[in-house]
Amino acid sequence: MDNEAREKLEQEIRFLKESFDAEVISREEYGKGKERIEKKLQGNGNNGNGNGEITEIQKSEKIETKTEGKSEEITEAKKDSEAQQPPTETKEQKKESKAFKYAVVFIVLTLIVFFGYSVLKQNKSLEKEKTKITQFIPICSSDKDCIHSGRQGNCLEPGTKDAKCQYPIKKTKVAVLNGGNDCFNCGTERILGIIESWFGALDVEEIDYNTEQGKELADKFGLKILPAYIFESDIINSTAYNKIKQTFANKNENYILSDNAAASTFYFRRENISNKLDFFAREGDSSSIKAEKNLNEFLGAFTNVKFEKHSSASDLAKELGIKTFPAFLVNNRVKFTGIHPAETIKDNFCSLNKLEECKKELSNKLAQ
Repeated sequence: MDNEAREKLEQEIRFLKESFDAEVISREEYGKGKERIEKKLQGNGNNGNGNGEITEIQKSEKIETKTEGKSEEITEAKKDSEAQQPPTETKEQKKESKAFKYAVVFIVLTLIVFFGYSVLKQNKSLEKEKTKITQFIPICSSDKDCIHSGRQGNCLEPGTKDAKCQYPIKKTKVAVLNGGNDCFNCGTERILGIIESWFGALDVEEIDYNTEQGKELADKFGLKILPAYIFESDIINSTAYNKIKQTFANKNENYILSDNAAASTFYFRRENISNKLDFFAREGDSSSIKAEKNLNEFLGAFTNVKFEKHSSASDLAKELGIKTFPAFLVNNRVKFTGIHPAETIKDNFCSLNKLEECKKELSNKLAQ
């Protein structure tokens, strides 16, 4: 056999070996192919090349032959075992198997994501439905749903999302017995504002002391000075009452605001004496001294006034319960207090008396 033919056979053996190593062909196919080529090589009469030398491939083949010879029994056993086992997968088959596995994994992951998304979406839908149900539970469907702390309310827009209970505002009742036109400083607005800050909304009934109702109330509660503020007994249930209860007097199951707290000024039971002015001063008191200086200007202009000065300890001061000085009493019935210029004293006096001197203009400044 010439060298070219031998080289081709040796190349064929190398190719078979590479195919076997790459698992493209089975061991059986490799053995048969190798045996066929070896027979062709041996047909040359020697195992060497043209020079009688053994080629590297032949050396390799001899080594393999010896190895196979030594382990012939094991190989035969393996062949029997391989005969019972499924044929070995080729490289292409393994690639296809891996691709199939990846495809299965991808499909499984896709299904997991899909079903997970579906479950999440379903849960969100359920949450939205729950929210809608919660949002559309009306506060009230009828007036029966509007009872709170014993109070019956009204259901507005029943059964809708805008439904609400409206409760009537509980107002504190107060009867105000007033002096009418016989008192120039019997206004009630300021005191009622204070009372409202205590008890909230008020239900006020103004009553003139000259009416039959007014006289009955004055007698029932033994009133001596006006305005008088009369409350029903339920004010003691108010949280504010405990803080201000010292300003009330309990009379005939009602509560009367004290004279000082009510800023009462009209001694309506006293005799009305026209053109009379009484002055109450505390001895050594600077305010009383200043007030008297301003009073002197008034007395100099009104020479026909019936004037009397009283100390803080006088019987009249005690009778009237005067505790704030200086104080004035016009026509024996209407009180005002404080330091005032001559013009203010004149205005207060002339509101109840008609004298020619009332046309005069006096000082609006306080005397020093």
